[in-house]
Amino acid sequence: DKPLITLGDFNWKEEQKAIFTLKNTGGSPLVIQDVTTSCGCTTVSYSKEPIQPGKEITLEVVYKAEHPEHFSKTVTVYCNTASSPIRLSLSGDAK
Repeated sequence: DKPLITLGDFNWKEEQKAIFTLKNTGGSPLVIQDVTTSCGCTTVSYSKEPIQPGKEITLEVVYKAEHPEHFSKTVTVYCNTASSPIRLSLSGDAK
């Protein structure tokens, strides 16, 4: 639904979570083949089941700062669509 989520300011010692929603707007099942992140401080969890046409899936992204910093991280979703890969962004200020 949104390719960018901004977390704003937060305590760098606290893990942050964001939810991205992908909707299958095609006519066949959407299969997520792989998801990569731009660093080890970001993890993603999601259902590995194919997403049927018209249905949605959520990707839970967890960011754990290693130190106070402004950050911008990328989550890349590889799937069986012409628009693959899909790039999602997460940013904020860990203080």
